[in-house]
Amino acid sequence: MNNPLNASTGKHPFNPYNKHFDSRHDPITLLLIAVVCFLQCCVLSYFYVPFHFLSGGVTGLSLLFNYLWGIPKWMVLLGLNIPIAIYGIKQNSLKFSLFSLFATVCYSLMFELPVMKQITAASSLGDNALLSALVGSAIIGTTSSLIVKRGASLGGIDVITVVLSRKFSIPAGSFNIVFNIFIMSLLIPSYGVEVALLSMVAMFVTNTAYNFALKGVNHNMTVFIISSQWNEIAPQVMQDMRRGVTYIHAEGAYTGQPITVVYCIVKTTELAKLKAIVKEHDPKALFSIIETQEVVGRGFGAIN
Repeated sequence: MNNPLNASTGKHPFNPYNKHFDSRHDPITLLLIAVVCFLQCCVLSYFYVPFHFLSGGVTGLSLLFNYLWGIPKWMVLLGLNIPIAIYGIKQNSLKFSLFSLFATVCYSLMFELPVMKQITAASSLGDNALLSALVGSAIIGTTSSLIVKRGASLGGIDVITVVLSRKFSIPAGSFNIVFNIFIMSLLIPSYGVEVALLSMVAMFVTNTAYNFALKGVNHNMTVFIISSQWNEIAPQVMQDMRRGVTYIHAEGAYTGQPITVVYCIVKTTELAKLKAIVKEHDPKALFSIIETQEVVGRGFGAIN
């Protein structure tokens, strides 16, 4: 099914979960994947490799094998990602799987570029391992979310976590924790407890930055408005803010009187305008605001 046309622009809005190939949006996604892969390889080479830190997932395993036995990172990345890619094809769309495969190839090739060794040698953080772990992980988590917002992944464990996230509606970054703690504990015999613990700190920062960036600063807010002027507030919200409104017919527990509750969902940046509309009609209205984990459809985002 094709995306519906945007009434204001006459163009199809971008749907990151569209299973069909899109000649207008997909090249942008592929370019973004390539840029993020290169940036993350630079970040790992500058912030992680000098201190023998591990990142999460298959990339972390490739670093671990490289640290311990000198196995080229690209071999581990490609070797482990093949069965994951096969799993991804069965569970996801062909487009999603091809994007993940493209990301895997980009990561594998870019990690082995001669410039990455030069970046590692040029690292100027010295003994400041904690700063390196915090800064590097924040960049990796934030940039990874950009790929997922485009309906793609960087391959590896991300393919599995996206599938699990869609099935159970749990933040994708949370699925990585148990797996990553296990592989990071393997650092202890060779590099000590401190390196392993700092890698775990970096992992938690990565997941936090990832989930925060994926959610965005402009959060969705569910609002309940109880006012006797509901018949004036709701139409103005729909007209001025272009947001849908639902009436909930309730009853006051104490008074036993019927009440019409105005229910709507807005962005954080729209709250001030909504409050102004309510205050204009009823300064004494009861206004309940609840931060909402996720909203899809009808102007808020594509259904996953």
